[in-house]
Amino acid sequence: MWSHRMPADIVLSWSLRVRGSGSRALSRLLLAAGSPEAVLGRPPGEAAALAGVGLAEVGPLLDPEPAPGFGELRRRLEASGARVVTICDAEYPALLREAPDPPPFLFVRGRPLGDGPVVALVGSRRATRSGIEAARLVAAGLARAGGVVVSGFAHGIDAAAHGAALENGGETWGVLGCGVDVPYPAAHDRLRARMVEGGALLSELPPGTEPQPWHFPVRNRIIAGCARIVVVVEAALKSGSLITARCAAEAGRDVAAVPGPVIGEQSAGANALLKDGAILGRDAADVLRELPDEDVLRLRAAAMPVAPAGARAPDDPDAALVLLALDGAEPRDADALAATTGLSAARLSAALVLLELDGLAEALPGAQFARKGARA
Repeated sequence: MWSHRMPADIVLSWSLRVRGSGSRALSRLLLAAGSPEAVLGRPPGEAAALAGVGLAEVGPLLDPEPAPGFGELRRRLEASGARVVTICDAEYPALLREAPDPPPFLFVRGRPLGDGPVVALVGSRRATRSGIEAARLVAAGLARAGGVVVSGFAHGIDAAAHGAALENGGETWGVLGCGVDVPYPAAHDRLRARMVEGGALLSELPPGTEPQPWHFPVRNRIIAGCARIVVVVEAALKSGSLITARCAAEAGRDVAAVPGPVIGEQSAGANALLKDGAILGRDAADVLRELPDEDVLRLRAAAMPVAPAGARAPDDPDAALVLLALDGAEPRDADALAATTGLSAARLSAALVLLELDGLAEALPGAQFARKGARA
């Protein structure tokens, strides 16, 4: 038995013992007990009732002895600089905790996981140039607005989304189908280093776990579970991206898609989602206007366009959203701003008044509006 029951040590042993239905039982038990140590302190009958399983199934969750392989797993965790985040920790993604099948714990490398609104961008590994550009456009806009971009760290659309988020000062999470210390894909060494420095890599699999084909469809539920909206960019009719979209729908999350050419298979899946009622995701503004009010309130104010000298950044979330929509050299009319922000006419009018009073926007002839100082 451990002389000191450290939470990370307990979780490492669980990760070697618990699979499938046992993981789901452990999630329920952790949420009910409040910590790994509290789980081990529960009487078997009480633990079984809290986990919703029988005594035989709860036994591995209450075993106080280190599991075989514990020492090597702990060495890998420490060598990679990774940490363990359990479902009852404040750092655990809030929306993932509410998903149908949340992992009881995550192994994380990189920066602490923030609480900004999370949007998933997923798509083809064999993306076209236009698909890459679309992914970068959406991810960059989300990052500048203070959103968190989550994807699967694969080639193509995933890598483009992660890269654009980092380049625009945003937060991005890569959900892996292997251990967080495993260099896969091998070609992503540079991106991996950037993610660890400026974002985070996540996995429910223990460090040292090599990628297997069945890991990736399973990890897609984590991508969908973390996100308020899943945006599909370039997906064929049979693709992992559509699995992620299905997971999102099952979790009650919104699904958006970037439209693509009707000729060829590259965008057939994304176009099919649009036909079935998915949100049209042409750019970040299309996605941002679908966020609920509580998420708009959490958008990072510092990520909004810089205020002119002597003016303050908007405190009002509607004004901040309108200012983001005005982030360009071309004036925009009220109809265009309403379509971009999703605000009602009354809320849009109030936001524009606040921006004008703060010296951040100006009204122009022809009922046009522009960000102050944005025009050449």
